Amino acid sequence: MKQKNENEIILKQWVRVFLIIAVIAVMVVSIVSIVKSLNPKDSGQEELYSYTYNSNLDYKVYLKDNSFFTSPYIGMNKQYITSLIDYIDVNAIYNFQSTKELDYSYNYSIVATTKGLYQNTDGEDVEVWSREYPIANQGDQKGSGKSFKINQNIKLDYNEYNDIMTDFRNQFGLSLDARVDLSVKINITAGLKNASAKELQTTNNMVLEIPLLQQTMNIKPNYINSGGDTIYSTAETESSINIPLLIFGIVLLGISLVVFKILIKSLLAVTRKSEYVLALNKILKEYADIIAETHNMPDLDKYDVINVKNFNDLVDVEEELHSPILYFEVKENVESVFVIISNNTAYKFTLRESDFDHFVKKC
Repeated sequence: MKQKNENEIILKQWVRVFLIIAVIAVMVVSIVSIVKSLNPKDSGQEELYSYTYNSNLDYKVYLKDNSFFTSPYIGMNKQYITSLIDYIDVNAIYNFQSTKELDYSYNYSIVATTKGLYQNTDGEDVEVWSREYPIANQGDQKGSGKSFKINQNIKLDYNEYNDIMTDFRNQFGLSLDARVDLSVKINITAGLKNASAKELQTTNNMVLEIPLLQQTMNIKPNYINSGGDTIYSTAETESSINIPLLIFGIVLLGISLVVFKILIKSLLAVTRKSEYVLALNKILKEYADIIAETHNMPDLDKYDVINVKNFNDLVDVEEELHSPILYFEVKENVESVFVIISNNTAYKFTLRESDFDHFVKKC
């Protein structure tokens, strides 16, 4: 019994798949060409200048008259007896330095903020009350150059804020911690000299955390002493459209789309044919003992022809009648006919390549 060889058809499938992949690659190239030809704005960053700063809150704790300390004050980073504190003298220092000449403006505010703190069950300090007390404000100061300096002296009346929190604690009968935060907040706006743009907008906040309601305390600074940054300007450039590249991309895309459509249709046709051959080979192999191949199509005009829906129905007929199934290939890889002839009746099953549209097998 002759078996249909599907290797050639499968090879054709793979060739078409490879061609489709190649065409998709060409389509990508054409789209990239179109995009490049339109040449949208190119954005980049240009370094304008860099700046650095140094900030510091230098303080001395001045004492009330007493017979224990010979100096009128105690310097930084010490433990202080709160009942001896008269006031805290603070120098707020801020130095700004740029790599290029700038037009700048700055302002700053100095605020003392009292805070009542309660420790929750997780051991975290929770703020139960706070209030701000402005000490000083400096309006906009303008200038030009590579640097400027702020040097502001502050005298903080420690006992005033300690008394405020003592009254708060006594009035509500709370067991709490308290402190006063001395904050120096500096706002800076700057840009290159004689330029309208002000690229630099920054804020620096220096804080001293000063405990209250304690017999002894130490002052905790909470700020960054130094830092800096580099300022960039976004630059945009426009170029004209590349007409030859645009035309090339459009033509290439159009051709590749047409070829892609043709190849898809061809691949579907070859796949359908391959499905047909696979189905035919399966029938010829599994039922070789009951199939007889004929080179001439029987003349069925003188028979009462019954068309069966699938090959299995024809096998059922063969089992009942014990008559061989005649096989004739009407057109190679396209159509085959299987027939059982008994008396005046012909049982016919036709296998067609068109039966395998959408990869649905009919047998």
